[in-house]
Amino acid sequence: MNAPFANIFLSIQERIKNNAPAIKYIDQDLGQLKNARPPLSWPCVLIDFEDFSFEDLSENVQLTNGTIAFKLGFAPHSNSAAATPAPFTEMALKYYDIEWQIHQLLQGWRPLNTTGRLCRISTSSQKRNDSCRVREIRYSIAFEDYSTKRTLFYTPATLSVNEQIQIPTSS
Repeated sequence: MNAPFANIFLSIQERIKNNAPAIKYIDQDLGQLKNARPPLSWPCVLIDFEDFSFEDLSENVQLTNGTIAFKLGFAPHSNSAAATPAPFTEMALKYYDIEWQIHQLLQGWRPLNTTGRLCRISTSSQKRNDSCRVREIRYSIAFEDYSTKRTLFYTPATLSVNEQIQIPTSS
């Protein structure tokens, strides 16, 4: 693959798959969690590239800055109200531990040698009508895109001396 976003996605997917065994499904965010019965396994991580901007540097090289959004989806569990017995409350809040583990895998990590490090910029919860829990963590990332860099060819100047150079002397 040549596209930076594809390679970043594959690198992130591999890192989560190899280091967070609790996650059962990792994919691009194509709106799966908007469905009443999403076609995925729980818990899941959905990844999307959002809000990217590009700044020209020189010779068609661009500085790329943007946000990678991670949606963590969790199947419904028991209640976490104060009257709920502790073991059930722990199960209801387990998603915070998984979110923390994902953050520890991603914060400060470079998906590719050619990118900057991921830096968490926000977290939020989706308010939903069903009992599924969806948390979103957003990370900033930057990299330089050299894919369209112009190749400049320089021809060295040639100097031809046909006459002897005279250096004036002081009189």
